[in-house]
Amino acid sequence: MQLKKLIDIIESFAPPGFALDWDRSGIQVAGTRQNINRVAMALDPDEQTIQQAINLEVEFLLTHHPLSIKPRLPDSPDSFYRIIKSLLTADIILYSAHTSLDVNPRGPATWLAEKLVLENVSVLEPTFTRKASKLSFQHPLPMSFEKLPAQEHILHFQVNEDGLLTDVVLFQDSLDLFIAGLQKVIWPFYYVSTDCPDFDLQCGLGFTGMFPVPVAFDEFTGNLKNILSIETIIKAGNSPDMVSVISCCPGSGGDLAIKAFRSGAQIFITGDLKYHQAQEASRLGCVLDVGHFILEEKMMFQWFLTLKQQLAGVDIYFIEGRSPFKIL
Repeated sequence: MQLKKLIDIIESFAPPGFALDWDRSGIQVAGTRQNINRVAMALDPDEQTIQQAINLEVEFLLTHHPLSIKPRLPDSPDSFYRIIKSLLTADIILYSAHTSLDVNPRGPATWLAEKLVLENVSVLEPTFTRKASKLSFQHPLPMSFEKLPAQEHILHFQVNEDGLLTDVVLFQDSLDLFIAGLQKVIWPFYYVSTDCPDFDLQCGLGFTGMFPVPVAFDEFTGNLKNILSIETIIKAGNSPDMVSVISCCPGSGGDLAIKAFRSGAQIFITGDLKYHQAQEASRLGCVLDVGHFILEEKMMFQWFLTLKQQLAGVDIYFIEGRSPFKIL
């Protein structure tokens, strides 16, 4: 698969322009390869992961966490230096989809909501609205969906009774890519572009959802442990008897606990909860700190399963991560 095509597919889930201002999503270490046959995915670009990627002879490594948030130089023979040296020597491209992935509610960031079978799932902390547009072709095109370019960016399409393409709906940030691809397949064509608010998508951090039927607290936490494959959960606040509405922010989301409770959640799930965050939030509801690692490790594995279906002709591997914390 061409490198550009691979990155286009990745960025259909995690558009780099949607990353938060402080983040560094995108290519971390460039390479010379233009055709990619072997890809690995992992949570962290640490030394152990890089070595496993080298052993697997992959050409592209996709991680969630960036190599470094703050700009820095490899001016000391430390772990950062060794990682860059290993990647450049093996000519492995390193790409990070960090907050660019986190803010997409139609991507793997909401995997836990799906596993819990929540309804009416909405974004907890909106950051922006992704606008959609409809292209209406003045002369319907003799094309099937399978022949359309940038299929992974298409939200909806419509054909007439003769099977000719009349309308395509895409996010506005994907229009140039789609039109450029269409010009390579068919020319000329004429279209009118209009806003399509029915397909607009509110993006942001975390989610809130509800159970169709309230669940007993012990049953809920037992199910949560099974889904996350963990044995312990850190709790702050009083446990509700029954659980109807929950919020979650994977990673380090303690700052959103109060917002979650004020929006109606009884339980807030996150990682890296700080002492004073726990004190303040526990007055309003029940916080469950399951750890930064496991929520995002499971998220990346769910994305791996999805990409495995989309990357035809590419061997793709998932490199399991390791939490830095151990219970003694």
